[in-house]
This record gives sequence, structure tokens and C-alpha cells, in this order.
Amino acid sequence: MTMTLSIRCLEIQNGELSGLPPGINLEEMEGEEIMVCDLDAIFRGKLNLRLYDRVAKFFEVVVVNFPNRVEDLMDSLISGAYSVVLSPEVSPNTIRKMLEVSENIILPSKNQNVGFFLSNGGKYLIAEREVPYNFQKCYNVGHELRGDRYIDVLGFPENLLEYI
Repeated sequence: MTMTLSIRCLEIQNGELSGLPPGINLEEMEGEEIMVCDLDAIFRGKLNLRLYDRVAKFFEVVVVNFPNRVEDLMDSLISGAYSVVLSPEVSPNTIRKMLEVSENIILPSKNQNVGFFLSNGGKYLIAEREVPYNFQKCYNVGHELRGDRYIDVLGFPENLLEYI
């Protein structure tokens, strides 16, 4: 029997963390891993590094902030991100440089360079449907999928689906 794992997704907007279940504090939430979508970083170019650090005290944090620069990836990792979702438009050259920094990067399945990413050491994807690639782990932000390599993300912001 195949069991699908799931993680919760929180959002950062205007420097504020949201998406916690009612009446539950961050430190009371269950699980080992959590996804944090930094809308300030995605839409305004402002990384919320202090909040990554705060959440990382309790969870392995998957940060969705779509960095296009190696420096932003490094800042995210230093500030507590366990892994980071890259921009859906990141180029092969930047992918190569980012893979030299960390193997814990995640590429949106809509990126036209998925094959390049996977053949150069990339292991992790984020998608909204089943994908035909050979990957180690895929964060699923669409309908629930069955499979031991898929992790369903609960509460992923709908306004980000077009980028995944």
C-alpha cells in the first residue's frame, strides 16, 4: 500500500506569517517539514530572512521565494531554509551555479529546463500534477497524488499555481 505524505504551507505577505491553523502557534504545529511561500520575495523582491530563521527553529523549511540569483539562494539557506524553490524561469547557467551551492533546490515542473536540471544533479521538483520525469521527490500543489515520491502540500496559494 502506497502512503502519500503531506505538509502544510504557510505564507509571508507584508512581513507577516499567515496560514497557521486557528488557535495553534507555530511551535505547537505537528510535522517535521513545512513549506513557506514568501509572497514579498516573489512579487516585490524582498526576502523575509528573519521569518525563515524563526520557522526553521521548529521545522525543516521549504522556502518558495523563486530566487534568480545565487546570492538570494545562499541568503535563504543561511537564514534557515532547508531547501528553496527556484524561479520558474531560471536559466541553465544559473541552475548549474545553484546546484554547486546546494543540492537542496527545487525546480518548478513548468520550467523548460527540467531535463537539464535533473541530468545535472537536481533531484527535487514542485508540480501541480503527476510528472513524467525521474526525480527523487516532488512537492505536489495540485490534487492529491498517490506515490511515495510525492508530498502533497496543503494550503498552497492559488495565485502561485501558474508558476509551478
